Amino acid sequence: MEEHEASTRVRALTPTGDEPTDVGALRGLLDQLGDAKHLPGVRRELIAVFERHPEADLGSPGPIVHALEESPIDEHVDLLASSLKRRATMMTVWMAERCFRSKLSAQNRAELLDALAEAQREPVSGELAEAIAGALCEYG
Repeated sequence: MEEHEASTRVRALTPTGDEPTDVGALRGLLDQLGDAKHLPGVRRELIAVFERHPEADLGSPGPIVHALEESPIDEHVDLLASSLKRRATMMTVWMAERCFRSKLSAQNRAELLDALAEAQREPVSGELAEAIAGALCEYG
């Protein structure tokens, strides 16, 4: 499958609000994508699912995170940092924390910390604000 078609399929994903159904749909979609799920544009779209559907329960860590982590971490930190800057979500903050606990280069660590600091300056509240502040205190 080509990158454009795979990205389009990921963009079309709309969670139902039922976790088992949504996780099953994600697994099916990722199986259909095959190796295309490792292409940069597709990985960008996978992370963007969390931006578009911040309240959806898509598993923890779930199929998207597992698919992203099949590629070396340094290959998706920039995508995650960009997502955090656009619209931080509980899942993207949690993904950043997973990155911090892995073998992360100093440059990518700094990039994620900068993205979290930028996200903290945006109008966020409640649990998300606490998660961002906690990640910055823990890993910054």
